Amino acid sequence: MSNRPADRVYSFGGFLLNVTRRALVTRSQHTIPLPTAAIDALVVLVEHAGEVVRKDTLLKAVWQDVNVEENSLMRCISTLRRGLGDTTSDSRFIVTVPGRGYRFVANVDVMPAPSREPLVYQAYVIGLSAMTRPGSANLEVGLRSLCAAVAREPGFALAHCGLAHCYMLLGATGVRTPLEMYPRALTSARRAIEIDPRAFDAYAQIAHIKGLCGDHAAAEGGLRRTLEMDPANFLAHHLTGLWLLRKGHFEGAVASMRRAQQVQPLALVATCHIGMTYYYARRYDEAIAQLRATLEMDPTYDLARSYLGRTYLRLGRPDHAFEEFRQRRGATYCSAADVGSAHAIAGRRAEALAHVQGLLESASYVSSYDIATVYAALGDTEASLGWLERALEMMFVDVDPTFDGLRENAQFQRIVAAFPDRMRRLVGDELAHG
Repeated sequence: MSNRPADRVYSFGGFLLNVTRRALVTRSQHTIPLPTAAIDALVVLVEHAGEVVRKDTLLKAVWQDVNVEENSLMRCISTLRRGLGDTTSDSRFIVTVPGRGYRFVANVDVMPAPSREPLVYQAYVIGLSAMTRPGSANLEVGLRSLCAAVAREPGFALAHCGLAHCYMLLGATGVRTPLEMYPRALTSARRAIEIDPRAFDAYAQIAHIKGLCGDHAAAEGGLRRTLEMDPANFLAHHLTGLWLLRKGHFEGAVASMRRAQQVQPLALVATCHIGMTYYYARRYDEAIAQLRATLEMDPTYDLARSYLGRTYLRLGRPDHAFEEFRQRRGATYCSAADVGSAHAIAGRRAEALAHVQGLLESASYVSSYDIATVYAALGDTEASLGWLERALEMMFVDVDPTFDGLRENAQFQRIVAAFPDRMRRLVGDELAHG
């Protein structure tokens, strides 16, 4: 095994094989426990993907000068298949070639090299972990960790990718203003590609940013090209789902998110966003079932609580909504509006207006979209449109049931139609077209 490229990370089917650390992990950084022999066999198979690797070749590579029987190799491959979730009847990764050996059949890509500095890599992992639960506190933790990683190692492409994603989440969810976050995200994504053109997540992020600024062709083309380069790219499948959701293509959105889920089965954000898509599609029973399933996986996943509560609001059950909102531990997308909207739908106008006043007096950044949402729930069209005209986080305005009562309003239609041009003016042409 002396001639292997020890600084490489291989990507296939939702997994990363880190040769340096002799580790198989999911893209969400969950380590798959495997014995050394199984990892050694996997490296050989992956480095000869598409080829038949003879049994005697594997025996010599894995056990070198130790004499072992062929049964040891069979047990080793069986262990490896279990770790990959593979079976002999449904082989996504390892196919047995009778009488000859084994062939690795999944598409394999070489990923940007990870940091060799343990503290830097640990900061990167902490940042990624924080972003798997995209609430305000977690995103701030992720931002600090990823900034620390790139400060200590400016040439760490994967950390720049993670930083771009963190900036986008902070801006898109309303935790910080998009005017500050989107340009930083674009800079980080471009830096990742400069360092390593195989930083595929960065291409997906750039496409996503351009889409938010109204360049639909660039968004669709960029996401499609990312998946051509890296068919198992979780982020590209996920962002494709969000893009289709924004356009009201709900079935396609669910299909893309399920593909992302297949790549990373343990990624809660994909499971939650399927439920979120059902919410925006007004398929409320399916939304409740999917969001509850997400919470069964992790009861502390606040984004699922938010959308479950909003689903109850749409069904006219504000008491159930309050219970979900009460259990959250941090802010999520549009969550600043939730309690005020629940008061409004419950007929408690004074409490709803008091909630809005509290938002206006908050020292933290509060999205105008959230304030517009509460006024829409109160039936105050003029106030809702006034705040919506200032909003910067309008990713789902075209499908948000909150504004169904305003869709025929000419001013609402003008605000929505003008939003991409307004974003381009605010953040600069470079962001949308660079």
